[in-house]
Amino acid sequence: MSDATLRGIDHSNPKGDIVKDLLHESLVRGITFLRNLSFRTWPYGLSLRGPMPDRFLVYPKDLAPGSAQAASGLLSGRYDFAGGSVQAKPTTSPWTLVPPSETWAESLHGFSWLAHLDGFKNGAAKDHVEWLITRWMAECGQWHDIGWRPHVIGQRLISWFLHARFISEGSDLIWRSELMCSIARQARHLERTAKWANEGENRLVASIGLTLSGLCLPLGESRLETGMTLLMRELEKQILPDGTHVSRNPSVQLTTLVHLCLLRDLLQDQSLPVPDEFEDTIQRMAPMVRFFRHNDGRLALFNGANEERGGAVDAVLAKTNGRKPFTRAIHAGFQRAKAGRTDLIVDAGAPLRPEFSQNAHAGCLSFEMCVGRHRLITNCGSTALKGQEWQNASRSTAAHSTLTLADQSSARFLEQSFAAKLLGPRVTEAPSHVINERDENEHGVWISTAHDGYLKRFGVWHERRFFLSADGEDLRGEDCIVAPSDENGESWRPIFGKRPVERHVPYTIRFHLHPDVKPSVAREGNKVLLLLSNGDGWTFQTDASSVMLEDSIYLGSGHSVRQSRQIVLSGVADTMGCTTTKWALFRMARDPARK
Repeated sequence: MSDATLRGIDHSNPKGDIVKDLLHESLVRGITFLRNLSFRTWPYGLSLRGPMPDRFLVYPKDLAPGSAQAASGLLSGRYDFAGGSVQAKPTTSPWTLVPPSETWAESLHGFSWLAHLDGFKNGAAKDHVEWLITRWMAECGQWHDIGWRPHVIGQRLISWFLHARFISEGSDLIWRSELMCSIARQARHLERTAKWANEGENRLVASIGLTLSGLCLPLGESRLETGMTLLMRELEKQILPDGTHVSRNPSVQLTTLVHLCLLRDLLQDQSLPVPDEFEDTIQRMAPMVRFFRHNDGRLALFNGANEERGGAVDAVLAKTNGRKPFTRAIHAGFQRAKAGRTDLIVDAGAPLRPEFSQNAHAGCLSFEMCVGRHRLITNCGSTALKGQEWQNASRSTAAHSTLTLADQSSARFLEQSFAAKLLGPRVTEAPSHVINERDENEHGVWISTAHDGYLKRFGVWHERRFFLSADGEDLRGEDCIVAPSDENGESWRPIFGKRPVERHVPYTIRFHLHPDVKPSVAREGNKVLLLLSNGDGWTFQTDASSVMLEDSIYLGSGHSVRQSRQIVLSGVADTMGCTTTKWALFRMARDPARK
Protein backbone atom coordinates (compact mmCIF):
# COMPACT_ATOMS: atom_id res chain seq x y z
CA MET A 1 0.00 0.00 0.00
CA SER A 2 1.46 3.36 -1.03
CA ASP A 3 1.25 6.04 1.61
CA ALA A 4 2.11 9.68 0.95
CA THR A 5 1.87 11.87 4.01
CA LEU A 6 2.39 15.62 4.13
CA ARG A 7 2.54 16.96 7.63
CA GLY A 8 0.82 20.22 8.44
CA ILE A 9 2.53 23.57 8.53
CA ASP A 10 1.55 26.24 11.01
CA HIS A 11 0.46 29.19 8.85
CA SER A 12 0.96 32.05 11.26
CA ASN A 13 -0.64 35.36 10.36
CA PRO A 14 1.66 38.25 11.35
CA LYS A 15 -0.17 41.15 12.94
CA GLY A 16 0.20 44.57 11.44
CA ASP A 17 0.80 47.68 13.51
CA ILE A 18 -2.23 49.80 12.60
CA VAL A 19 -0.95 52.92 14.37
CA LYS A 20 2.35 52.72 12.54
CA ASP A 21 0.58 52.01 9.24
CA LEU A 22 -1.77 54.95 9.78
CA LEU A 23 1.13 57.32 10.39
CA HIS A 24 2.92 56.02 7.32
CA GLU A 25 -0.19 56.26 5.14
CA SER A 26 -0.94 59.78 6.39
CA LEU A 27 2.56 60.83 5.42
CA VAL A 28 2.22 59.17 2.02
CA ARG A 29 -1.14 60.87 1.42
CA GLY A 30 0.35 64.23 2.33
CA ILE A 31 3.30 63.79 -0.01
CA THR A 32 0.98 62.55 -2.77
CA PHE A 33 -1.24 65.60 -2.34
CA LEU A 34 1.74 67.94 -2.73
CA ARG A 35 3.01 65.98 -5.72
CA ASN A 36 -0.40 66.16 -7.38
CA LEU A 37 -0.45 69.93 -6.91
CA SER A 38 2.77 70.15 -8.87
CA PHE A 39 1.64 67.62 -11.49
CA ARG A 40 -1.37 69.71 -12.47
CA THR A 41 0.77 72.81 -13.17
CA TRP A 42 1.58 74.14 -16.62
CA PRO A 43 5.39 73.76 -16.21
CA TYR A 44 5.00 70.09 -15.30
CA GLY A 45 2.81 69.56 -18.35
CA LEU A 46 5.58 71.02 -20.46
CA SER A 47 8.03 68.51 -18.96
CA LEU A 48 5.96 65.64 -20.38
CA ARG A 49 6.58 66.77 -23.93
CA GLY A 50 8.98 64.81 -26.05
CA PRO A 51 9.33 62.85 -29.29
CA MET A 52 5.93 61.69 -30.48
CA PRO A 53 5.76 58.02 -31.46
CA ASP A 54 4.46 57.54 -34.98
CA ARG A 55 3.30 53.94 -34.67
CA PHE A 56 2.79 50.94 -32.44
CA LEU A 57 5.71 48.54 -32.70
CA VAL A 58 3.53 45.54 -31.86
CA TYR A 59 -0.13 44.75 -31.35
CA PRO A 60 -0.42 42.46 -28.31
CA LYS A 61 -3.58 40.39 -28.05
CA ASP A 62 -5.94 40.23 -25.09
CA LEU A 63 -6.35 36.61 -23.95
CA ALA A 64 -9.61 37.29 -22.11
CA PRO A 65 -12.67 37.30 -24.39
CA GLY A 66 -15.19 40.11 -24.13
CA SER A 67 -18.91 39.93 -23.45
CA ALA A 68 -21.46 40.88 -26.09
CA GLN A 69 -23.97 41.67 -23.34
CA ALA A 70 -21.54 44.05 -21.65
CA ALA A 71 -20.75 45.67 -25.00
CA SER A 72 -24.44 46.31 -25.65
CA GLY A 73 -24.73 47.90 -22.22
CA LEU A 74 -21.79 50.21 -22.88
CA LEU A 75 -23.19 51.28 -26.22
CA SER A 76 -26.47 52.18 -24.50
CA GLY A 77 -24.70 54.24 -21.82
CA ARG A 78 -24.76 51.68 -19.01
CA TYR A 79 -21.49 51.55 -17.06
CA ASP A 80 -21.42 48.50 -14.79
CA PHE A 81 -18.02 48.51 -13.14
CA ALA A 82 -16.50 47.55 -9.85
CA GLY A 83 -17.83 50.00 -7.30
CA GLY A 84 -21.26 50.63 -8.78
CA SER A 85 -23.47 51.00 -11.82
CA VAL A 86 -24.47 54.18 -13.70
CA GLN A 87 -27.01 54.59 -16.49
CA ALA A 88 -26.57 57.64 -18.74
CA LYS A 89 -27.56 58.71 -22.20
CA PRO A 90 -25.32 57.19 -24.88
CA THR A 91 -24.34 60.71 -25.94
CA THR A 92 -23.30 61.76 -22.41
CA SER A 93 -19.58 61.72 -21.75
CA PRO A 94 -18.97 59.31 -18.85
CA TRP A 95 -16.13 61.54 -17.65
CA THR A 96 -18.71 64.16 -16.67
CA LEU A 97 -20.80 61.75 -14.56
CA VAL A 98 -20.72 61.75 -10.77
CA PRO A 99 -19.00 58.46 -9.90
CA PRO A 100 -20.75 56.26 -7.29
CA SER A 101 -17.35 55.39 -5.80
CA GLU A 102 -13.62 55.86 -6.36
CA THR A 103 -13.38 52.20 -7.35
CA TRP A 104 -15.92 52.79 -10.12
CA ALA A 105 -14.04 55.87 -11.31
CA GLU A 106 -10.77 53.92 -11.41
CA SER A 107 -12.46 51.19 -13.46
CA LEU A 108 -13.87 53.76 -15.87
CA HIS A 109 -10.50 55.50 -16.34
CA GLY A 110 -8.71 52.14 -16.62
CA PHE A 111 -10.51 51.22 -19.89
CA SER A 112 -10.35 47.46 -19.20
CA TRP A 113 -13.94 47.38 -20.52
CA LEU A 114 -12.52 47.92 -24.02
CA ALA A 115 -12.33 44.12 -24.31
CA HIS A 116 -16.12 43.95 -24.58
CA LEU A 117 -16.38 46.53 -27.35
CA ASP A 118 -13.40 45.10 -29.23
CA GLY A 119 -15.11 41.72 -29.29
CA PHE A 120 -18.35 43.26 -30.57
CA LYS A 121 -16.77 43.71 -34.02
CA ASN A 122 -18.97 46.31 -35.65
CA GLY A 123 -18.70 49.90 -36.84
CA ALA A 124 -20.88 51.29 -34.07
CA ALA A 125 -18.56 49.91 -31.39
CA LYS A 126 -15.48 51.28 -33.19
CA ASP A 127 -17.01 54.74 -33.54
CA HIS A 128 -18.18 54.75 -29.93
CA VAL A 129 -14.73 53.82 -28.63
CA GLU A 130 -13.11 56.55 -30.69
CA TRP A 131 -15.61 59.05 -29.29
CA LEU A 132 -15.02 57.89 -25.70
CA ILE A 133 -11.24 58.18 -26.03
CA THR A 134 -11.61 61.60 -27.66
CA ARG A 135 -13.72 62.79 -24.74
CA TRP A 136 -11.22 61.37 -22.25
CA MET A 137 -8.30 63.14 -23.92
CA ALA A 138 -10.24 66.43 -23.99
CA GLU A 139 -11.49 66.28 -20.40
CA CYS A 140 -8.85 64.25 -18.55
CA GLY A 141 -5.85 64.11 -20.86
CA GLN A 142 -3.87 66.84 -19.10
CA TRP A 143 -4.58 65.82 -15.52
CA HIS A 144 -7.20 64.05 -13.41
CA ASP A 145 -6.86 63.20 -9.72
CA ILE A 146 -8.11 59.64 -10.20
CA GLY A 147 -7.38 59.03 -13.88
CA TRP A 148 -3.68 59.86 -13.45
CA ARG A 149 -2.99 57.64 -10.47
CA PRO A 150 -0.07 55.35 -11.33
CA HIS A 151 -2.01 52.09 -11.33
CA VAL A 152 -4.89 53.65 -13.27
CA ILE A 153 -2.49 54.90 -15.95
CA GLY A 154 -0.89 51.47 -15.94
CA GLN A 155 -4.24 49.74 -16.50
CA ARG A 156 -5.27 52.26 -19.17
CA LEU A 157 -2.03 51.77 -21.10
CA ILE A 158 -2.42 48.00 -20.84
CA SER A 159 -5.97 48.28 -22.20
CA TRP A 160 -5.06 50.67 -25.00
CA PHE A 161 -2.09 48.54 -26.09
CA LEU A 162 -4.11 45.29 -25.99
CA HIS A 163 -6.74 46.84 -28.25
CA ALA A 164 -4.49 49.20 -30.20
CA ARG A 165 -5.39 47.68 -33.56
CA PHE A 166 -9.11 48.06 -32.85
CA ILE A 167 -8.94 51.66 -31.66
CA SER A 168 -6.36 53.03 -34.11
CA GLU A 169 -6.56 51.26 -37.46
CA GLY A 170 -8.75 53.04 -39.96
CA SER A 171 -8.87 56.17 -37.81
CA ASP A 172 -8.26 59.70 -39.00
CA LEU A 173 -4.54 60.52 -39.16
CA ILE A 174 -4.92 63.62 -36.97
CA TRP A 175 -6.89 61.71 -34.34
CA ARG A 176 -4.34 58.90 -34.40
CA SER A 177 -1.54 61.43 -33.86
CA GLU A 178 -3.38 62.90 -30.87
CA LEU A 179 -3.81 59.39 -29.46
CA MET A 180 -0.09 58.58 -29.80
CA CYS A 181 0.84 61.92 -28.22
CA SER A 182 -1.46 61.23 -25.25
CA ILE A 183 -0.06 57.74 -24.77
CA ALA A 184 3.50 59.09 -24.81
CA ARG A 185 2.66 61.76 -22.20
CA GLN A 186 1.05 59.17 -19.91
CA ALA A 187 3.99 56.80 -20.31
CA ARG A 188 6.50 59.50 -19.40
CA HIS A 189 4.53 60.41 -16.30
CA LEU A 190 4.17 56.75 -15.32
CA GLU A 191 7.92 56.25 -15.60
CA ARG A 192 8.33 58.89 -12.89
CA THR A 193 5.50 57.73 -10.61
CA ALA A 194 5.04 53.94 -10.96
CA LYS A 195 7.20 53.30 -7.89
CA TRP A 196 4.74 55.34 -5.82
CA ALA A 197 1.72 53.22 -6.69
CA ASN A 198 -0.09 51.64 -3.75
CA GLU A 199 1.38 48.44 -2.35
CA GLY A 200 0.24 45.17 -3.87
CA GLU A 201 -1.62 44.54 -7.09
CA ASN A 202 -1.75 48.27 -7.92
CA ARG A 203 2.03 48.52 -8.04
CA LEU A 204 2.19 45.40 -10.20
CA VAL A 205 -0.28 46.92 -12.66
CA ALA A 206 1.68 50.19 -12.78
CA SER A 207 4.96 48.40 -13.45
CA ILE A 208 3.39 46.15 -16.11
CA GLY A 209 1.83 49.13 -17.90
CA LEU A 210 5.17 50.93 -17.86
CA THR A 211 7.04 47.89 -19.17
CA LEU A 212 4.46 47.39 -21.91
CA SER A 213 4.87 51.02 -23.01
CA GLY A 214 8.58 50.37 -23.42
CA LEU A 215 7.85 47.41 -25.69
CA CYS A 216 4.98 48.81 -27.75
CA LEU A 217 6.29 52.34 -28.47
CA PRO A 218 9.45 53.49 -30.25
CA LEU A 219 12.28 54.91 -28.12
CA GLY A 220 11.05 52.98 -25.09
CA GLU A 221 14.34 51.54 -23.82
CA SER A 222 14.39 53.66 -20.67
CA ARG A 223 10.78 52.83 -19.76
CA LEU A 224 11.39 49.16 -20.44
CA GLU A 225 14.38 49.06 -18.10
CA THR A 226 12.63 51.04 -15.35
CA GLY A 227 9.45 48.98 -15.66
CA MET A 228 11.22 45.61 -15.62
CA THR A 229 13.32 46.61 -12.60
CA LEU A 230 10.23 47.61 -10.64
CA LEU A 231 8.27 44.59 -11.85
CA MET A 232 10.96 42.09 -10.84
CA ARG A 233 11.18 43.68 -7.39
CA GLU A 234 7.41 43.44 -6.92
CA LEU A 235 7.24 39.85 -8.17
CA GLU A 236 9.86 38.85 -5.63
CA LYS A 237 7.81 40.54 -2.91
CA GLN A 238 4.34 39.42 -3.96
CA ILE A 239 4.70 35.90 -5.40
CA LEU A 240 5.11 33.21 -2.75
CA PRO A 241 7.57 30.32 -3.21
CA ASP A 242 4.70 27.99 -4.15
CA GLY A 243 3.69 30.41 -6.95
CA THR A 244 0.62 31.94 -5.29
CA HIS A 245 0.06 35.68 -5.26
CA VAL A 246 0.24 36.94 -1.69
CA SER A 247 -3.40 38.14 -1.84
CA ARG A 248 -4.46 34.47 -2.14
CA ASN A 249 -7.00 35.65 -4.72
CA PRO A 250 -7.32 33.33 -7.79
CA SER A 251 -8.47 36.22 -10.03
CA VAL A 252 -5.36 38.26 -9.17
CA GLN A 253 -3.33 35.10 -9.78
CA LEU A 254 -4.82 34.73 -13.27
CA THR A 255 -4.58 38.40 -14.26
CA THR A 256 -0.95 38.64 -13.16
CA LEU A 257 -0.03 35.48 -15.07
CA VAL A 258 -1.79 36.75 -18.21
CA HIS A 259 0.23 39.96 -18.10
CA LEU A 260 3.52 38.18 -17.44
CA CYS A 261 2.96 35.81 -20.36
CA LEU A 262 2.13 38.80 -22.55
CA LEU A 263 5.36 40.57 -21.60
CA ARG A 264 7.44 37.41 -22.07
CA ASP A 265 6.03 36.85 -25.57
CA LEU A 266 6.71 40.46 -26.56
CA LEU A 267 10.29 40.26 -25.27
CA GLN A 268 10.87 37.08 -27.26
CA ASP A 269 9.24 38.51 -30.41
CA GLN A 270 11.61 41.48 -30.27
CA SER A 271 14.64 39.24 -29.57
CA LEU A 272 15.11 40.75 -26.13
CA PRO A 273 16.36 38.67 -23.18
CA VAL A 274 13.80 37.22 -20.77
CA PRO A 275 15.31 37.20 -17.25
CA ASP A 276 15.54 33.72 -15.75
CA GLU A 277 13.73 34.92 -12.62
CA PHE A 278 10.90 36.23 -14.79
CA GLU A 279 10.42 32.91 -16.57
CA ASP A 280 10.71 31.04 -13.28
CA THR A 281 7.91 33.16 -11.82
CA ILE A 282 5.65 32.28 -14.75
CA GLN A 283 6.38 28.58 -14.37
CA ARG A 284 5.62 28.75 -10.63
CA MET A 285 2.41 30.70 -11.06
CA ALA A 286 0.89 28.59 -13.84
CA PRO A 287 0.39 25.42 -11.74
CA MET A 288 -1.42 27.53 -9.13
CA VAL A 289 -3.84 28.81 -11.77
CA ARG A 290 -4.44 25.15 -12.64
CA PHE A 291 -4.85 24.50 -8.93
CA PHE A 292 -7.68 27.06 -8.68
CA ARG A 293 -9.31 25.97 -11.96
CA HIS A 294 -12.45 23.86 -11.53
CA ASN A 295 -13.39 21.28 -14.14
CA ASP A 296 -15.79 23.77 -15.75
CA GLY A 297 -12.74 25.77 -16.86
CA ARG A 298 -13.33 28.64 -14.43
CA LEU A 299 -11.82 29.70 -11.13
CA ALA A 300 -12.74 28.85 -7.55
CA LEU A 301 -14.25 31.63 -5.43
CA PHE A 302 -11.80 32.52 -2.68
CA ASN A 303 -10.75 35.94 -1.34
CA GLY A 304 -12.64 38.15 -3.76
CA ALA A 305 -12.13 36.07 -6.91
CA ASN A 306 -14.82 35.45 -9.51
CA GLU A 307 -15.11 32.69 -12.08
CA GLU A 308 -13.54 34.86 -14.81
CA ARG A 309 -14.67 34.92 -18.41
CA GLY A 310 -14.89 31.61 -20.22
CA GLY A 311 -11.72 30.63 -22.04
CA ALA A 312 -9.45 33.07 -20.22
CA VAL A 313 -7.98 30.42 -17.93
CA ASP A 314 -7.31 27.85 -20.64
CA ALA A 315 -5.89 30.52 -22.98
CA VAL A 316 -3.15 31.54 -20.58
CA LEU A 317 -2.41 27.98 -19.48
CA ALA A 318 -1.85 27.06 -23.12
CA LYS A 319 1.07 29.52 -23.08
CA THR A 320 2.78 27.81 -20.15
CA ASN A 321 4.28 24.39 -19.67
CA GLY A 322 2.15 21.33 -18.94
CA ARG A 323 3.10 20.92 -15.29
CA LYS A 324 0.29 19.45 -13.26
CA PRO A 325 -1.21 21.50 -10.41
CA PHE A 326 0.02 20.90 -6.91
CA THR A 327 -2.18 19.05 -4.45
CA ARG A 328 -1.14 21.51 -1.80
CA ALA A 329 -0.04 25.14 -1.81
CA ILE A 330 2.19 25.00 1.22
CA HIS A 331 2.90 28.71 1.62
CA ALA A 332 -0.56 30.00 0.69
CA GLY A 333 -2.34 27.33 2.73
CA PHE A 334 -4.66 25.71 0.17
CA GLN A 335 -5.38 22.02 -0.27
CA ARG A 336 -6.78 20.26 -3.33
CA ALA A 337 -7.98 16.70 -3.70
CA LYS A 338 -9.02 15.11 -6.98
CA ALA A 339 -10.55 11.66 -7.28
CA GLY A 340 -12.61 10.32 -10.15
CA ARG A 341 -14.69 13.20 -11.47
CA THR A 342 -14.69 15.07 -8.16
CA ASP A 343 -12.52 18.06 -7.27
CA LEU A 344 -12.23 19.46 -3.75
CA ILE A 345 -10.44 22.74 -2.95
CA VAL A 346 -9.99 23.77 0.71
CA ASP A 347 -8.83 27.13 2.04
CA ALA A 348 -6.58 26.17 4.93
CA GLY A 349 -4.68 29.44 5.25
CA ALA A 350 -5.06 33.00 6.48
CA PRO A 351 -4.19 36.50 5.19
CA LEU A 352 -0.41 36.67 5.16
CA ARG A 353 0.19 40.42 5.42
CA PRO A 354 -2.30 43.18 6.31
CA GLU A 355 -1.28 45.44 3.42
CA PHE A 356 -2.27 42.71 0.94
CA SER A 357 -5.58 41.85 2.64
CA GLN A 358 -7.85 44.55 1.15
CA ASN A 359 -10.01 41.87 -0.49
CA ALA A 360 -9.28 38.93 1.81
CA HIS A 361 -12.31 36.98 3.01
CA ALA A 362 -13.08 35.41 6.38
CA GLY A 363 -13.38 32.01 4.71
CA CYS A 364 -10.84 29.99 6.65
CA LEU A 365 -11.50 26.21 6.27
CA SER A 366 -14.18 26.81 3.62
CA PHE A 367 -14.26 24.50 0.61
CA GLU A 368 -15.63 24.13 -2.90
CA MET A 369 -16.61 20.90 -4.60
CA CYS A 370 -17.04 20.31 -8.31
CA VAL A 371 -18.27 17.09 -9.94
CA GLY A 372 -17.28 16.82 -13.57
CA ARG A 373 -18.17 20.20 -15.07
CA HIS A 374 -20.81 20.93 -12.47
CA ARG A 375 -20.21 22.89 -9.28
CA LEU A 376 -21.93 21.44 -6.25
CA ILE A 377 -20.64 23.19 -3.10
CA THR A 378 -19.35 26.74 -3.50
CA ASN A 379 -18.65 29.95 -1.67
CA CYS A 380 -20.90 32.91 -2.43
CA GLY A 381 -18.18 34.79 -4.29
CA SER A 382 -17.87 38.56 -4.51
CA THR A 383 -19.29 41.43 -6.52
CA ALA A 384 -18.09 45.01 -6.52
CA LEU A 385 -21.10 46.29 -8.46
CA LYS A 386 -23.35 46.48 -5.39
CA GLY A 387 -21.15 48.72 -3.26
CA GLN A 388 -19.25 48.34 0.00
CA GLU A 389 -22.15 46.90 2.00
CA TRP A 390 -22.39 43.93 -0.33
CA GLN A 391 -18.62 43.61 -0.35
CA ASN A 392 -18.57 43.42 3.44
CA ALA A 393 -21.31 40.79 3.47
CA SER A 394 -19.59 38.64 0.86
CA ARG A 395 -16.36 38.71 2.88
CA SER A 396 -18.06 37.37 6.02
CA THR A 397 -17.62 33.77 7.15
CA ALA A 398 -21.36 33.17 6.65
CA ALA A 399 -20.87 33.69 2.89
CA HIS A 400 -18.58 30.64 2.80
CA SER A 401 -19.07 26.92 3.10
CA THR A 402 -17.71 26.55 6.60
CA LEU A 403 -18.59 26.99 10.29
CA THR A 404 -19.47 30.19 12.14
CA LEU A 405 -19.79 30.74 15.89
CA ALA A 406 -22.51 33.06 17.23
CA ASP A 407 -22.96 34.48 13.71
CA GLN A 408 -19.52 36.09 13.94
CA SER A 409 -16.81 35.90 11.32
CA SER A 410 -13.48 34.25 11.97
CA ALA A 411 -11.77 37.43 10.72
CA ARG A 412 -12.56 41.11 11.15
CA PHE A 413 -12.04 44.06 8.82
CA LEU A 414 -11.63 47.82 9.01
CA GLU A 415 -15.05 49.27 8.27
CA GLN A 416 -16.69 52.70 8.48
CA SER A 417 -13.83 54.47 10.22
CA PHE A 418 -11.10 57.00 9.63
CA ALA A 419 -8.58 54.14 9.59
CA ALA A 420 -10.59 52.34 6.91
CA LYS A 421 -10.56 55.43 4.72
CA LEU A 422 -6.79 55.61 4.94
CA LEU A 423 -5.82 51.93 4.93
CA GLY A 424 -8.79 50.45 3.11
CA PRO A 425 -10.95 47.53 4.32
CA ARG A 426 -7.95 45.43 5.32
CA VAL A 427 -8.06 42.54 7.77
CA THR A 428 -7.45 43.62 11.36
CA GLU A 429 -8.03 40.35 13.16
CA ALA A 430 -7.76 36.89 11.62
CA PRO A 431 -6.74 33.37 12.56
CA SER A 432 -3.18 33.71 13.75
CA HIS A 433 -2.52 29.99 13.36
CA VAL A 434 -3.96 27.71 10.69
CA ILE A 435 -2.73 24.13 10.71
CA ASN A 436 -3.41 21.46 8.08
CA GLU A 437 -2.31 17.93 7.40
CA ARG A 438 -2.74 15.61 4.45
CA ASP A 439 -2.74 11.84 4.08
CA GLU A 440 -3.12 9.82 0.89
CA ASN A 441 -3.30 6.13 0.08
CA GLU A 442 -5.22 3.81 -2.24
CA HIS A 443 -8.42 4.38 -0.27
CA GLY A 444 -8.53 8.13 -0.74
CA VAL A 445 -7.35 11.47 0.65
CA TRP A 446 -7.62 12.72 4.24
CA ILE A 447 -7.27 16.45 4.93
CA SER A 448 -7.19 17.68 8.52
CA THR A 449 -7.31 21.41 9.26
CA ALA A 450 -7.80 23.78 12.19
CA HIS A 451 -7.77 27.51 12.94
CA ASP A 452 -7.81 29.67 16.07
CA GLY A 453 -9.92 32.52 14.70
CA TYR A 454 -12.46 32.07 17.52
CA LEU A 455 -9.96 31.42 20.31
CA LYS A 456 -9.76 34.98 21.60
CA ARG A 457 -13.52 35.54 21.60
CA PHE A 458 -14.80 32.11 22.64
CA GLY A 459 -11.79 30.13 23.80
CA VAL A 460 -12.08 27.39 21.16
CA TRP A 461 -10.50 26.14 17.94
CA HIS A 462 -12.42 25.10 14.84
CA GLU A 463 -11.16 21.77 13.53
CA ARG A 464 -12.35 20.39 10.19
CA ARG A 465 -11.57 17.01 8.62
CA PHE A 466 -12.29 15.76 5.10
CA PHE A 467 -12.09 12.34 3.50
CA LEU A 468 -12.55 11.94 -0.27
CA SER A 469 -12.77 8.34 -1.47
CA ALA A 470 -10.54 7.11 -4.28
CA ASP A 471 -13.45 6.94 -6.72
CA GLY A 472 -14.55 10.49 -5.87
CA GLU A 473 -18.10 9.43 -5.05
CA ASP A 474 -17.96 9.74 -1.27
CA LEU A 475 -16.93 12.85 0.68
CA ARG A 476 -16.99 12.64 4.48
CA GLY A 477 -16.59 15.62 6.77
CA GLU A 478 -16.34 16.40 10.45
CA ASP A 479 -16.46 19.81 12.15
CA CYS A 480 -15.27 20.07 15.74
CA ILE A 481 -15.42 23.01 18.14
CA VAL A 482 -12.66 22.21 20.59
CA ALA A 483 -11.39 23.78 23.80
CA PRO A 484 -7.57 23.86 23.96
CA SER A 485 -6.01 21.29 26.26
CA ASP A 486 -3.10 21.48 28.66
CA GLU A 487 -0.12 19.14 28.77
CA ASN A 488 -2.19 16.51 30.56
CA GLY A 489 -4.96 16.60 27.98
CA GLU A 490 -7.33 18.41 30.33
CA SER A 491 -9.38 21.21 28.75
CA TRP A 492 -8.67 24.70 29.98
CA ARG A 493 -10.65 27.88 29.64
CA PRO A 494 -8.68 31.02 28.80
CA ILE A 495 -9.85 34.33 30.19
CA PHE A 496 -8.98 37.47 28.22
CA GLY A 497 -9.07 40.59 30.35
CA LYS A 498 -12.30 40.83 32.34
CA ARG A 499 -14.45 39.26 29.66
CA PRO A 500 -15.27 35.61 30.45
CA VAL A 501 -15.59 33.02 27.73
CA GLU A 502 -19.20 31.88 27.22
CA ARG A 503 -19.90 28.26 28.14
CA HIS A 504 -22.53 27.57 25.47
CA VAL A 505 -22.29 29.22 22.04
CA PRO A 506 -24.56 28.66 19.03
CA TYR A 507 -22.85 27.48 15.86
CA THR A 508 -23.88 27.19 12.22
CA ILE A 509 -22.32 25.16 9.41
CA ARG A 510 -23.21 26.28 5.90
CA PHE A 511 -22.93 24.49 2.58
CA HIS A 512 -23.72 26.97 -0.20
CA LEU A 513 -25.05 25.24 -3.31
CA HIS A 514 -24.48 26.33 -6.88
CA PRO A 515 -27.64 27.86 -8.42
CA ASP A 516 -27.91 24.96 -10.89
CA VAL A 517 -28.23 22.44 -8.02
CA LYS A 518 -31.81 21.54 -7.04
CA PRO A 519 -32.03 20.47 -3.37
CA SER A 520 -34.88 18.83 -1.45
CA VAL A 521 -35.07 17.61 2.16
CA ALA A 522 -35.65 13.87 2.39
CA ARG A 523 -38.26 12.32 4.66
CA GLU A 524 -35.63 11.27 7.16
CA GLY A 525 -35.01 14.92 7.96
CA ASN A 526 -31.24 14.57 8.26
CA LYS A 527 -30.78 14.04 4.52
CA VAL A 528 -30.89 16.45 1.60
CA LEU A 529 -31.17 15.19 -1.97
CA LEU A 530 -29.17 17.20 -4.51
CA LEU A 531 -29.87 17.04 -8.24
CA LEU A 532 -27.26 18.38 -10.66
CA SER A 533 -28.21 19.92 -13.98
CA ASN A 534 -26.98 16.82 -15.86
CA GLY A 535 -29.34 14.59 -13.88
CA ASP A 536 -26.80 13.16 -11.44
CA GLY A 537 -27.99 12.83 -7.87
CA TRP A 538 -26.07 13.27 -4.63
CA THR A 539 -27.16 12.82 -1.04
CA PHE A 540 -26.10 15.04 1.84
CA GLN A 541 -26.39 13.33 5.23
CA THR A 542 -25.53 14.52 8.73
CA ASP A 543 -25.90 13.72 12.41
CA ALA A 544 -26.73 17.37 13.21
CA SER A 545 -29.91 17.89 15.20
CA SER A 546 -31.08 20.72 12.93
CA VAL A 547 -30.90 20.56 9.12
CA MET A 548 -32.52 23.27 7.02
CA LEU A 549 -32.55 24.59 3.48
CA GLU A 550 -32.29 28.37 3.29
CA ASP A 551 -31.93 30.96 0.55
CA SER A 552 -28.48 32.03 -0.54
CA ILE A 553 -26.91 34.04 -3.35
CA TYR A 554 -24.24 33.28 -5.92
CA LEU A 555 -21.91 36.06 -7.09
CA GLY A 556 -19.53 33.90 -9.12
CA SER A 557 -19.75 35.95 -12.30
CA GLY A 558 -18.73 39.13 -10.45
CA HIS A 559 -21.41 41.21 -12.19
CA SER A 560 -24.72 39.47 -11.47
CA VAL A 561 -26.60 38.12 -8.47
CA ARG A 562 -28.11 34.65 -8.81
CA GLN A 563 -30.48 33.11 -6.33
CA SER A 564 -29.32 29.82 -4.83
CA ARG A 565 -29.85 27.63 -1.79
CA GLN A 566 -27.74 26.53 1.16
CA ILE A 567 -27.77 23.61 3.56
CA VAL A 568 -27.62 24.94 7.11
CA LEU A 569 -26.68 22.82 10.14
CA SER A 570 -27.00 24.39 13.57
CA GLY A 571 -26.53 23.57 17.22
CA VAL A 572 -24.96 24.73 20.47
CA ALA A 573 -21.29 24.19 21.25
CA ASP A 574 -19.84 23.52 24.70
CA THR A 575 -16.74 25.70 24.83
CA MET A 576 -15.35 23.67 27.75
CA GLY A 577 -15.23 20.43 25.77
CA CYS A 578 -15.55 19.18 22.21
CA THR A 579 -18.65 19.51 20.03
CA THR A 580 -18.58 17.43 16.85
CA THR A 581 -20.84 17.44 13.81
CA LYS A 582 -20.42 14.83 11.09
CA TRP A 583 -21.67 15.09 7.54
CA ALA A 584 -21.26 13.28 4.23
CA LEU A 585 -21.89 13.74 0.52
CA PHE A 586 -22.21 10.62 -1.61
CA ARG A 587 -23.39 9.89 -5.10
CA MET A 588 -26.72 8.14 -5.45
CA ALA A 589 -26.09 6.59 -8.85
CA ARG A 590 -23.28 6.37 -11.32
CA ASP A 591 -23.63 7.03 -15.02
CA PRO A 592 -20.23 7.02 -16.79
CA ALA A 593 -21.74 8.70 -19.85
CA ARG A 594 -22.62 11.87 -17.95
CA LYS A 595 -20.30 14.86 -18.15
